[in-house]
Amino acid sequence: MKKVLFATTALMATASVAAADVNLSGSARFGMQHNSAWATETILESRITLNIDVSTETDGGLELGGRIRLRSNEFTGSNTNGANLYVKSGGFKLTVGNICGAFECMPGIYAGSTGLNGQGWSNLAINTIGAGFFDWDAYSSNGLGADGAEVEYTAGDFKAHLSYGTLGAAAFHRTALTLAYTFGDWTAVLGLQEGDRVGGVGDKTVLTVNGKLGDFGVGIAYADNNGTDKIVLNGKYTMGATTISGYIADEDTAGIDTSYGLTVSYDLGGALLVGGIAEEANAGGTTDTRASAGIKFKF
Repeated sequence: MKKVLFATTALMATASVAAADVNLSGSARFGMQHNSAWATETILESRITLNIDVSTETDGGLELGGRIRLRSNEFTGSNTNGANLYVKSGGFKLTVGNICGAFECMPGIYAGSTGLNGQGWSNLAINTIGAGFFDWDAYSSNGLGADGAEVEYTAGDFKAHLSYGTLGAAAFHRTALTLAYTFGDWTAVLGLQEGDRVGGVGDKTVLTVNGKLGDFGVGIAYADNNGTDKIVLNGKYTMGATTISGYIADEDTAGIDTSYGLTVSYDLGGALLVGGIAEEANAGGTTDTRASAGIKFKF
């Protein structure tokens, strides 16, 4: 009986392994970064990220899976983040746990990002001095994330993304919805976010349009961040292995200067050599100069 039990257990384990799919992927970057506001203005930059994705499929064709991530930065060391789990059928996908979030995964929202590491991320219309930065649910590479749920639905050129998450120990909640449509070389996205914080803190409405005009990539984003308006223009041009990209951003908070940035990258064939500079607006009418240069790659 023991032999039969062991054989049956081994067969079940083998069948599970055969049916499952485990994939490793990730990215890395290293170089230098500079910020005029730091006491030590120039430091080394290094990061490596490893994604572990698992998936399987039921006899009925239902896909189930999840992801965990390992990340090591120059200052924080190595961390394992909170997992997410999903179920997918056709164009429908439900994810729970450490979700990406409708705003974080909005097509084109990061267009115009500069340098090796984003250099402050003022290219995002939903980041403002007046209403705060990164005030939306997003996948966390080092923590538990929003501990929420999201639904994505794709039908042809149309995609809808609805997410619901919890904000920190205070247990505030926010709901976000994005509707995206691609027509030819262009994608337009409308996004809405509402929460339960006093005074509508974190509420946002955003519209982005990104596409191509000949050899040029161009885009525009506008956001109302609970009364703080911001508009961002971005563009890029590729000639051979070299790509030049940049952005200019302006918000209507009194005393805030315009932010702008420029990046030049060279395709090494499997990796990118990147250098960028940005002038980031601060409260009180001051600006910081940020710059970075180095190599980044995916695997």
